Amino acid sequence: MVSRKTVARMSVYRRLLISLRESGATSVYSHQLARLAEVTAAQVRRDLMAIGYTGSPNRGYETDKCLESIGAFLDAPTRQDAVLVGVGKLGRSVLAYFSGRRPKLSIVAAFDNDPGKVDRVTEGCRCFPVERMEGIVRDLGVRVAVLTVSADAAQDVADALVSAGVTGIVSFAPTPLHLPDDVYVEYMDIIAALESAAYFVRQGEEAAEAPPDAQREAAPVVAKLEPLLAGADMRLEDIAARIGATVLTEPRAGAEVTGIYAGDRVSDLLNHSSDRTLLVSNLASVQMVRVAELMDVPAICLVNGTVPDGEVLDVARQTRTCLMVSPIGVFETCGLLYQTLAGEAPGNGGEARNGGGQAAADGGGQSAPPGA
Repeated sequence: MVSRKTVARMSVYRRLLISLRESGATSVYSHQLARLAEVTAAQVRRDLMAIGYTGSPNRGYETDKCLESIGAFLDAPTRQDAVLVGVGKLGRSVLAYFSGRRPKLSIVAAFDNDPGKVDRVTEGCRCFPVERMEGIVRDLGVRVAVLTVSADAAQDVADALVSAGVTGIVSFAPTPLHLPDDVYVEYMDIIAALESAAYFVRQGEEAAEAPPDAQREAAPVVAKLEPLLAGADMRLEDIAARIGATVLTEPRAGAEVTGIYAGDRVSDLLNHSSDRTLLVSNLASVQMVRVAELMDVPAICLVNGTVPDGEVLDVARQTRTCLMVSPIGVFETCGLLYQTLAGEAPGNGGEARNGGGQAAADGGGQSAPPGA
């Protein structure tokens, strides 16, 4: 079964794609959509592959076709109606914002107990007295409702809606609802969100104002991150030149690296990689290139002078994955990469061997902290 988070991300993708289309964009790459949605490019690809849509390595995702696929996934085959209860300031704002945005999902009726609001049209939606709510909801066959009522009224209203056949509720009321297990409830707690934002702002300000002794408590963790992040935003061409690697396929325009992963456990790569991770491997295979594509890893550094065959090179070009070959092994290559990303100048052969030993001891077979 599809998770709530997946459905929520699909809705976000659709909103962003509509905005991109309105700005004139006909296509978008996974890393561009991921940056806008604040997720990873790999997550974008997995989500879209799950609904049966794939893009082109050269052109990315076609905006219109991607929107069609998301619409087929999110929307009902025919129009689906919803109602809103509580036509106060928040309720009117919801009606105004939602009006006309989704042709297949419409708020067709509103309800309120204020005589001054009933029998009037607000933002294109007629308001009825709450006493008629159950009958109208049942007659219309509505299954979705939005609650913008007070906390003390929310439970009674929700019970009445469920009794009328509603099985999905979006609640803005700041109180939990006790409903049958087969009723889906999405809580939109604005106060909790604002309090959370205010809390983390205070935490950041307190950390900045903390005395030096208090700040040093976090030093061991920070020290582990700093060496590889000090050389952030290094271009692949520069990295290859500094470690003596030969570039076989052209890097993506502007591709940069802030972290490395060296190892053969794909599960670890899936957990730790990003679109700024350099993969170090002795596996010159099509499968490894496909894994890199899935995780949006921009480059693979093969070791021991291993030159891949033509099929691997072709797939790398198609997926815009940069392949480079280091003449030395994983041990020494990691040492040179560590020095490079830490902002140190790689030394001679003997120094490189020492650097490689340190890299292997610190993270051989594990991920160096990526920058994203």
